[in-house]
Amino acid sequence: MGYRVTDERYKMVLDRTVDDLLGIMNVSLVQQAKDVVKRFMGRSVRTKDPLFWPAGMLMLGLVSASEQEDVEIKNKCLAAISAHLDMWLKSYDGKIDFVDDALAGVCFIRAYELTNEDKYKEAADKIAQFILTAPRDEQGTIIYNPGRNSSNIFADGVGQVSMFMAAYTSAFPDSDIVISSGSRLDASKQIKNFFEMGVDKKSGLNYHGYSLHDNQKKGLLGWGRAFGWLYMGVAEAACAAIKSSDEANDNDEKIPNSENLDSSECQKDCPDKKRCFMNSGFNITGLYRQMSRTALEYQRADGGWSWQIQGTEGHIDISATGMIAYSLARGYNAGILDNVEDIDSSFDKAAECMLSHTEKGAVLDALSSCDDFGVHYQTYGHYPWGQGAVLAALAVIR
Repeated sequence: MGYRVTDERYKMVLDRTVDDLLGIMNVSLVQQAKDVVKRFMGRSVRTKDPLFWPAGMLMLGLVSASEQEDVEIKNKCLAAISAHLDMWLKSYDGKIDFVDDALAGVCFIRAYELTNEDKYKEAADKIAQFILTAPRDEQGTIIYNPGRNSSNIFADGVGQVSMFMAAYTSAFPDSDIVISSGSRLDASKQIKNFFEMGVDKKSGLNYHGYSLHDNQKKGLLGWGRAFGWLYMGVAEAACAAIKSSDEANDNDEKIPNSENLDSSECQKDCPDKKRCFMNSGFNITGLYRQMSRTALEYQRADGGWSWQIQGTEGHIDISATGMIAYSLARGYNAGILDNVEDIDSSFDKAAECMLSHTEKGAVLDALSSCDDFGVHYQTYGHYPWGQGAVLAALAVIR
């Protein structure tokens, strides 16, 4: 891959991401007026939760960039994350309101691993406790918005809580919270349930969500960000599984080579058991390889992904592009993808595509927020979820 962080466009994206995070709770009078109109029209408006997923996506970009070797970049990114965490603790009493706060929790875990600062671990612990008590459906999958008397499962929620569960249990396997949680922090259980209920059997693509109560798959098939959320969760769980197997190798536990095992189903005599995350009988690395092949199949000629990924000639969505490219690179860097033809070229095209949709560091052409299943206003522009996702992708594409 030819892309390197010495590209000035990358540095401008990083600086803009810092600015976006530090200013995310500042809402202009014009935007407040727009929110009033949207609320009157029944459309969703911004939340006052500082850890909500748009902030989480910005922090994901920054913490991914901080894991690089450049000390100046590392310090700049961590300073912004630290300031945002302090603001949440001091001005909002460290309140957790939504399942979507799980993405911020992933960033706090990774910041703790970089700094060993207790405040990050304590914040992650609070989010873990929230997720442990979050309402679930009959299969144990976390409901996305139970406050509306809903039993709907969203790819957004499954992706974010799976990322957090995988990161938290991997980072703190001996903590009291993990030991006492049983399967309630099992990322692969959330993912397995979604793939059983929310995926189209013929195409293999996921819907936006589903409901056990209605026995219905819901939302668009192949919506780019829904695929991206699920893929991010699978990637994090697969990376945690690889880390677990590497630690087992360090302890002289022999693990047979299993790179040809691409099935998500783990057979009784499966030699890949150590990579079946938390012994759920679900081959998460096999599922990751399946999703990676799907992602590469639908990559556009310009290197990006469309707002509806199978519509490769439709409108590009740079937020979905960032999420998918990030997931592809994160698993690739962990050694899960081997012998993938022309993958370096795929990364190069994705990186150049994302950078070509920036202006003075601002990431453009991200699809606006989704109000509900099937409600996707075709408005594209600069949003925190596009900004953060692109920085995260660029940071992990080596």
